[in-house]
Amino acid sequence: MIVFDHVSKVYPNGTVGLDDVDLTIADGEFAAIIGRSGAGKSTLLRSVNRMHRITSGTLTVNGTDVSSLSGKSLRRFRRGIGMVFQSFNLVTRTSVIQNVLAACVPDMPFWRVLLGAFRKSDKIKALESLDKVGILDKAYMRADQLSGGQQQRVA
Repeated sequence: MIVFDHVSKVYPNGTVGLDDVDLTIADGEFAAIIGRSGAGKSTLLRSVNRMHRITSGTLTVNGTDVSSLSGKSLRRFRRGIGMVFQSFNLVTRTSVIQNVLAACVPDMPFWRVLLGAFRKSDKIKALESLDKVGILDKAYMRADQLSGGQQQRVA
């Protein structure tokens, strides 16, 4: 469940991104956010995973106060949220599996990152994820060789 309780976001230049938003989205509920350019749609969505910090109010996701998270707890929280961005942010010159495994990097020891030494359990989970979205057969292809829809599923 996602609950916005009197949430506001004011940017440093004074622009109001969100103004006293009250919104509840229940588990399993589908919601569509529509509005004019500049109405705050992206700010609302980016607040959910704390890409934007709210200025006031309370934002809770499945009982977790999002504004209280930082560091490792914020990274762990974000792993439970799926966000597909307008730009997929893939490393197109590397394989699909490497793009998926990139999500593990923030929690890896530095030496593993340097060597690209991902844990077997991470590789298995990445392959299972690709299988769930129907592109397991593309795991070792370069990301730039995929269709737009396939790239979206990798993201």
